[in-house]
Amino acid sequence: MAKFLNTPLLSEWIGKLIDETEKELIILAPYINISDDIFYKLLNANDRGVETVIIYRENKLNDKVRERLSSLDNLNLLHHPNLHAKCYYNEKYLIIGSMNLYEYSEKNNREMGVLLHKCDVDCNDTWGNADDEQIFKDAIDEIREIIKASEMEKPARDTIENGFELDIIKTDFEKTLEFCQLQNKYFINKLFEPVSIDGNLLAYCKNYYDRIDVSIDYRITIYFSFPEYMLQNIHSNFSNILGEFMYPAFKFYWNRASNKAYIYKDSKHDLWKTGSDEEKFEAKKRVLANFFNDIKPMLVIK
Repeated sequence: MAKFLNTPLLSEWIGKLIDETEKELIILAPYINISDDIFYKLLNANDRGVETVIIYRENKLNDKVRERLSSLDNLNLLHHPNLHAKCYYNEKYLIIGSMNLYEYSEKNNREMGVLLHKCDVDCNDTWGNADDEQIFKDAIDEIREIIKASEMEKPARDTIENGFELDIIKTDFEKTLEFCQLQNKYFINKLFEPVSIDGNLLAYCKNYYDRIDVSIDYRITIYFSFPEYMLQNIHSNFSNILGEFMYPAFKFYWNRASNKAYIYKDSKHDLWKTGSDEEKFEAKKRVLANFFNDIKPMLVIK
């Protein structure tokens, strides 16, 4: 739920946002003259391995501040000719307001802002509900446009080593495409591609098995394209084999009404708590292989 921020709360939450950044931090502020407190927060984030992006308005940064910021080796420093927006963004929070990253503003100005809370599967929703995802998508679109129109003054260590690529401003399509590429690495001859189903982008493999499609996100969904009599035969026989926990580390559900089967992770299984990424991918491959081996005898064409 969005929170209104006055001057003291803006100062507090900008600092808190920097302190709680885990991987990536973006700051848009036309005018910058950071306090010692904010600088040391940025320095601590830098030491934690956080990659920071700061964009200021062209010709509005003095040499003393530039030198101070340049001491942060994992900072991307950029400038934009017409920047007037003030925005602070990390994996969890987005602050949009009137305050520059300016010590004088913290102490003397009357400022206003809004704090928005982003939540995903790895984030505890401490406010009871997260803000509308569309707000973040719209904000990310604008941040991307500002970044593209900016000039790089000093690249970060991560940018020099791996290129300028930030997860927190990737589009849903880019994230899904990367996820598909990861699936293809492990599933080898299967081709997963981004496909929109009911408004959601999924990693989707058409004809994973003859006349059976598969998609993978937080669960595995299996789509059948068989005549009705075959579906009845498969369902009636298969449902008698085992139950919900028929495959180790997974939970199985059959939605007969929609001609789909679902395989979920069994969150209580140790694999999902202590297993490596490779072990988890191998488990997905194995559960699909076991499922198709189980239904092969039932795929009788009349």
